[in-house]
Amino acid sequence: MARPRSFDADSLAVAGLAVARRDGWAAVTLRAVADELGVSPMALYRVANDADQLRRRVADAAAPPVPGPSTAAPPAEVLERWAVAAHAELGRTPGLAGYVVAHWTELPAWLDLVEALLAAAAADGRDGTSAVATANAVFAYVLARAQLRDGLAAAPARRLAPLRDEPDRYPHLRRNRPEFARARVDEHFRFGLAALLAGLDIVMVERDS
Repeated sequence: MARPRSFDADSLAVAGLAVARRDGWAAVTLRAVADELGVSPMALYRVANDADQLRRRVADAAAPPVPGPSTAAPPAEVLERWAVAAHAELGRTPGLAGYVVAHWTELPAWLDLVEALLAAAAADGRDGTSAVATANAVFAYVLARAQLRDGLAAAPARRLAPLRDEPDRYPHLRRNRPEFARARVDEHFRFGLAALLAGLDIVMVERDS
């Protein structure tokens, strides 16, 4: 009789992440991860008490790290680099962003990310409300754009029929129709991120003046 396959919390998270990236976050179940590991679902209870703990472990394994401090990289660049990397990483795991939005305060690796974002803000001379608002702005922007991308992936083709039926009602939408006919996810993300970081700099200058 073959011996059960050995695994630990780390291999459980890796298997769960493989399921999430292949089939989407909703597919992360005890049975699916057990199948990925080649064990029975009951065997997972040795390292995960229930499905909620399993998902927390998998979500933590997917947390994109914040670049470490560097004399060559100013704090704003650290924030930008993390945001770009995190946006790309979340794109590999459809549905994860929505889970993180609801549960990040219970996810140690995502709390580590917020801690690192706060450290980057502190290195830029921000503290208290200013530091928290800076970290929250970048963190929330990345998660919100990732959720939008997930929604677009599941949405039907964009016909924009109301623009044709009531042209006078939407003059600016009609003028920019190509931008909406095909979702320019990456371009709009980069533009919005640059505007967000620039706005944070303006607020900081005004506060100090």
